[in-house]
Amino acid sequence: MDMDLVVVFAFVSTIVLIITGGIVLFPLSRKLAYFLEQAARDRADRLAGGVQDALPGPAANDRVLQALSEMQDQVGQIAERQAFTEQLLERRLEDPDHEAGRLEK
Repeated sequence: MDMDLVVVFAFVSTIVLIITGGIVLFPLSRKLAYFLEQAARDRADRLAGGVQDALPGPAANDRVLQALSEMQDQVGQIAERQAFTEQLLERRLEDPDHEAGRLEK
């Protein structure tokens, strides 16, 4: 057998298989996409109903606001302590022989 004939046969066979596969698989892939889209819509509809039931009420919002207020107070206290500590460290760096003493707030 001639090598050129083998190459031509392989090329033609590949083209025929690609075209045949496209013709056969295109309708199947469209049908599969339709079923997957329907399943996704059904799942989204089920989840949308569950989300409405899971939303927190006003009591939960009040608890969240109270927790945020407490956290804000704690962060404020930490900021004050950090500023005080920085003042102490600055004084210690300025005069290492003398104790820091009282600082203004």
